[in-house]
Order: sequence, then structure tokens, then C-alpha cells
Amino acid sequence: MSTLERRLTKLEDAFLTPPVQAFCLLAEPLTGATIEAWDEHRQQIEEAKARGDFVAIVSPVRQGDRPRYGKEVTYYASEFEARLVEASMLPSERGNDSLLADAVKDARGNVVGPVARDKAREVARDC
Repeated sequence: MSTLERRLTKLEDAFLTPPVQAFCLLAEPLTGATIEAWDEHRQQIEEAKARGDFVAIVSPVRQGDRPRYGKEVTYYASEFEARLVEASMLPSERGNDSLLADAVKDARGNVVGPVARDKAREVARDC
């Protein structure tokens, strides 16, 4: 392989976008759930791991009290937190680091300033 071919291969690898890993969000059953519910939950985790998905589990249970499913599973306290991680893994539409970076850049400057109390009352009366 010539120097030119090696350089072209490196350039092609640099410009190719990496494939997006699928994100599987599951909610852990409640502590008092039936054995069937827990078995179904374990089966969903195993299926997602077999597909190669990033497995995220929303669990309100403390970290020491929950079962362990291995390194392929990540726990989150809320769905909002898990969705933030998902957005950080998705590619940007504008060339930023991620879709989350796009959202943060869009949020800058979109701040609503305080409104004087008298004006707020006038607006409420007009409605």
C-alpha cells in the first residue's frame, strides 16, 4: 500500500460518521412487583444487550439495593437524566459535539426577563 493510499484511508476513516448505538430505556419494576414482572424485565435487558444497545434503566431504588446486571447496564434516577445521556450520544445536526450540545447552544439567550408586577396584572386582566 502506497503512502497516498494510507493517507486516503486515514482521511476516509476520519470523515466517516460512526454508527449511532441504539439506546434502550427500561423502567425497573417496583420493589413489590411479581416474579413474572422481574423475569420479563431481565429478559428485556438480555435482549437489548444481545442487540448491542446501550441499556439504561430508570430506578428510584438506592444503588446498593438494586440487582446487578453487569457493566453493560447503566442506572439513572429519572427518565430526564437518562434522556440527557441519550441526547449526548446522538450526533449533532449542526456539527457540534452532540445533539445535547445543540440544545444547550439553542437555550442560551432564550431567557425571559422579569416583568413588573403591575404589567403582569394588566396582562392577566386583558385575558
